[in-house]
Amino acid sequence: MSVAAPASIAGRAEVETLPIAVAKRRALAFADFHVHTRFSRDSLLTEDRLIRLAMERGLTHIAVTNHNNVEGAMAVRDRVLAQGLEDRLHIVLGEEVSTADEIHAQGGLVSIPHPYDPFRRSHIREAPLLQLADAGKIDAIEVFNSRVTLARHNEQAGDLAARYGIPGIACSDAHSGLEVAMSFNALPAFETADELRAALRENEWHGTRSTKLIHATTRWAVWSKAVRRRLKR
Repeated sequence: MSVAAPASIAGRAEVETLPIAVAKRRALAFADFHVHTRFSRDSLLTEDRLIRLAMERGLTHIAVTNHNNVEGAMAVRDRVLAQGLEDRLHIVLGEEVSTADEIHAQGGLVSIPHPYDPFRRSHIREAPLLQLADAGKIDAIEVFNSRVTLARHNEQAGDLAARYGIPGIACSDAHSGLEVAMSFNALPAFETADELRAALRENEWHGTRSTKLIHATTRWAVWSKAVRRRLKR
């Protein structure tokens, strides 16, 4: 599915009366639930650039999900607060990590990223995936990931979500500024984990696939960071 960016959706309000348009925008969240920053080894995206691009493209919520750390998400949250933008852009603290369901114990939500993409070393294997689904421990599944190389792997994720009645989400999996908001979700506005869990049931996702060449940006990030580390020795 390919649609306009969220900013374009908000633009449709011009044909409505202003009070109705404002009420509708306040009632909805436009969210990208899978974004990386410079705190991931394969991204160079800075906090300030992410914030600027997210707002320019109409996002109201971002889940910052760096590999194996939450510090990157906290850094983005702190920059939003420092700039006084917390009413316009909400940061969901996230982490892309392998874990034996510790997330629920910490009061978080479990979202499965790109579950059937064999080109990702970090994708979950089918046996534990089905065990989690059978146990009702999955809150959302990425049924559309912009970086998935072959469309059928997104389709497999969609089939799994439908089979178990698990909410599906679309995610840019952005590692560069170009990708921010390439996929997004329109759902009822939320502030807490429980509110998000409920809102996901009403989610409408919209996805656009990125070019295969986008993976060159992650290779460049890994290489450039390695060179910088060597030069500092």
